[in-house]
Amino acid sequence: MSVLTSTPERARAPIPPARGAAIAAGAALAAMAALAPPVLLVAIPHGLAALGAIGALVIAALDAIVALALVPVLEPGGRVLAQTTAALRVAYAAVFAVAASELLASDDLAAAARFDRVWDAALFLFGVHLVLLGVLVWRAPGAPRWLGALVGIGGLAYLADTVIAAVAPASGVSVGAVSAVGEIALAVWLLARGGRGSGRRGDGRRSPAPDAARPPAAMRGGAAPGAEE
Repeated sequence: MSVLTSTPERARAPIPPARGAAIAAGAALAAMAALAPPVLLVAIPHGLAALGAIGALVIAALDAIVALALVPVLEPGGRVLAQTTAALRVAYAAVFAVAASELLASDDLAAAARFDRVWDAALFLFGVHLVLLGVLVWRAPGAPRWLGALVGIGGLAYLADTVIAAVAPASGVSVGAVSAVGEIALAVWLLARGGRGSGRRGDGRRSPAPDAARPPAAMRGGAAPGAEE
């Protein structure tokens, strides 16, 4: 009877906190990936300031959700690093929200130019965040290292854009778009596997099973202590 009654209880086992946080972060990243193009590439450049401001504020809120949700998922890669990475993304989201407020000041193309200036300054924070996030993913148990490399490369691309904008603003060169590959891959991994905890250590090897998980000696074919007495 105990076996029959325990089976439904296992089926109704709650989702682990890290897994729930991974799903929340992945869903927020996916929502941003769908929302950003129409807001940043259509509404704001074409002078739809009010619509662009609302969309940008939603994106800023989603950024903050991602920042906080990633902490319990990637904290095994380093608690201080996870908290620092989250703080940088929250700071970026705050500056991005300030940029969105510029769109509400006036409904014209000049507001879009002010938005771009504030956003460009915030991208430095975002680039540093992605570099640290890449390191964190690389170190986190259960996370694929290639994913950490993709995210880190995206951060370096944003930092390169910041330098180019400061040194040669008229060049029009931008490489930050490559970061989209890493963030989309991160969203897919978070939704599919994030927070499950595979037991892989940062060096890529699996941690040994604890003694408590090993079967008794009698079940392994050996005699239990004191059985010969």
